[in-house]
Amino acid sequence: MEDFNIFLCLAALCLVSSPYMKIGIIFHKNPLLPPSGIDLIRLRAISNGLIKRGIEAEILAPVERDGLVEGLVPVRPLDALKSGAYDLVKTCYHPSIALIRDYPRPIVSRIVRVVDDRLPERDEASREELLACQAMIRDRASCVVLNNAENAKRWHNMYGNALPVVLVPTGCPAVIPPAGDNPFGPHGEKVILFLGSLAAPRMIRMINEIAQHFEGRARVHFIGQDKSHLYGRHEGYTLSPLVIQYGELPETDVWNYIRHAHIGLALATGPYPFDNDMSKIYSYLRGGLAALSEGPIVNNALISKTGLGLTFTYDDMEDLLEKAGTLLQKPPTDKRETTMAFMAQMHSWEQRVDTYVKLFRALINNSPIPDP
Repeated sequence: MEDFNIFLCLAALCLVSSPYMKIGIIFHKNPLLPPSGIDLIRLRAISNGLIKRGIEAEILAPVERDGLVEGLVPVRPLDALKSGAYDLVKTCYHPSIALIRDYPRPIVSRIVRVVDDRLPERDEASREELLACQAMIRDRASCVVLNNAENAKRWHNMYGNALPVVLVPTGCPAVIPPAGDNPFGPHGEKVILFLGSLAAPRMIRMINEIAQHFEGRARVHFIGQDKSHLYGRHEGYTLSPLVIQYGELPETDVWNYIRHAHIGLALATGPYPFDNDMSKIYSYLRGGLAALSEGPIVNNALISKTGLGLTFTYDDMEDLLEKAGTLLQKPPTDKRETTMAFMAQMHSWEQRVDTYVKLFRALINNSPIPDP
């Protein structure tokens, strides 16, 4: 009988401390699409991580029927919000907040950058919409999640301190695929890899200059999308034929390109750090690739800390080309393994999920929000 009573007490304790909650993740476009941009990579990593922690998570998106992401994460039409089944919803980008309708429970809203009435200049065409979304977040959200302290300062300056701000940076996988055959082929040229989106016309100009300067010695390879037309691209800004373009590739394939490249290039969208949080830095360092990154990029502290790469002065092509030459001639290979281990341990998606779980539980239980 005593053993049975102990069992009942333990069962009751487990029930009280159970991490169970049901979370709806609001995404503004179809998450079942095959390309693997950082928006979908992050969505899948966070939702997968929640489910692996025993939390019931579903993606709610403008889709017509139910589906599954990676065979694990349920995707539901937005009408599922009407069920009242979710303890909390999390939005992912500015437009997501407009999809929550009259949802009455805690709302966690994440945005990438805080827009004001002047900056970033490249957001001019969508400024009115983005400001309206931020006002809705201010009025309806329980918490705003940002990637970095630069954007937290901007939020506080614009909206005050009434809404809690939590920082959840970008992450990287704790485990990546082993290196396979060289996907760049047997040519003798070294590889300068640009991963991600071209999000400003200046990026195209700079990549073209790099490709021309190193012609015959190193080749620029571009994996991602050219989105510069969304941010005021001017006539004549097209990539040089010297640049090899792949488009978007599955994330599992991209790691092999990172493992066989010689430099991972990161270019700023403009001169303001708040507008330059580059997820590609995490990927380069996690894959053991020396990064060459422009001055305003806020993630450059990781390059300094690990020693795997160099930074160059903003908009200084001479400095860029000189440091690219240095990395090609004398790569910091002695920093490679320690950097890969550091990124996996300290900056994995699992670490980011930990922060979200604590945040969600605090909001659902109406408890103080813990420090990350």
